[in-house]
Amino acid sequence: MFNRKISFVSSMLLLSATACFAQAADPQTVNLPAGGTLKLRANSVNASTYQWFKDNQIIPDATTIEYIVTIPGIYTVVSFNSGGCESDVSDKVIVLGPPVNLLSADVMITKTSDNRALSLNDAFNYSINVKNNGSDKATNIKVTDQLPPEVEFQELTPTAGSSARYSFATRTVLWEIDKLENGESADLRIKTKAIKPGEIINTATVSANEPDPILANNTSTATTVVSDIFIPNVFTPNGDGKNETFTIRGIDHYENEITILNRWGGTVYFKKGYNNEWTGRGLNEGTYFYLLKLKIGNEWKIYKGYITLLRGRQ
Repeated sequence: MFNRKISFVSSMLLLSATACFAQAADPQTVNLPAGGTLKLRANSVNASTYQWFKDNQIIPDATTIEYIVTIPGIYTVVSFNSGGCESDVSDKVIVLGPPVNLLSADVMITKTSDNRALSLNDAFNYSINVKNNGSDKATNIKVTDQLPPEVEFQELTPTAGSSARYSFATRTVLWEIDKLENGESADLRIKTKAIKPGEIINTATVSANEPDPILANNTSTATTVVSDIFIPNVFTPNGDGKNETFTIRGIDHYENEITILNRWGGTVYFKKGYNNEWTGRGLNEGTYFYLLKLKIGNEWKIYKGYITLLRGRQ
C-alpha cells in the first residue's frame, strides 16, 4: 500500500507541474477562477494509474496524474501501482465557484387614486409610478394590477416607450417597461368608474429581471372611498310634479352641508342638514355650482360639481 496527496495549480496562471505545492492534511479550499480552470495533480510515489472523483462519484476517463477542473465540487483521487495495489483516498480539495457579481435593481412602486370625494358613477384615476432605486439598470419590468369589482375599467395611459394592456377576462392590467436606469421612473394612469359604494382597495405589484434587495416596496395599495349618494346634473322645477327639487339620492344617510353658487361665485343657497328641498326658487334658468360636504365616518368629504336648472316643460 502507499499514500499520496493532491497538489494543484491554476492553468490560468500557466504554472507548470513542478510549481505545484502539496496539499495540507485538512481539506484545502480553492476558488475556481472566473472563466478559467484549475489543474489538480496527484502527489503519489510509485503510482502508475489513477482514478479521480468528484463529490465521491467516479469521473469517467479521469485516470492520469493530473485532472483539469472546470466546475466546482469536492475532488479526491486514488492511485494504483503496477502491481494493482490501491492507495487510500486522498485528502479533499474543495473547489468553489468564482465569485458571482449579481446585478441588483431596487424597483419601487407607488399607487395612488384621485384625492377627492367620490360617489356612484364618478370617473376617477389610479396613478402608478415605478422607480429604479438600485445601483444597476432594471430590465424587463412588469407591473400587474387586478382591478377590484367595485370599479369599471375605462382607459390606460402609459409613459411613452412602455406598453400596457387590460384583460377583461381577468380584470388585470399588465404594464411592461423595457428598462429603467438608476433613478429613472415611469408612470401609468388607469381611468375607471365607481360602480359600487364603499371602501375600494386596489394593490399593484412590480418585478424585474434583476435581483431586488428590497422586496417590501414591490407592492403598493390605494384605498378609495365611494359614497352611496347619487348627484344629478340637472333638475326641472316647472310644476309638473317631476324632478322638482335638486335631489341627491342617499344624502339622508349622512351629516351634510351644501352651498349653491352662481356663475360669479355668489352664494344663492346654503343649508346644513340638506334634505333635497332646494327648488331654485327666484332664480333664472342656467348652470349653478354646488359644494357639498358629507361626514363619512369621522372624516368630512367635499364634493364639487355643477347642476343645471331648467324651468321649461319637457
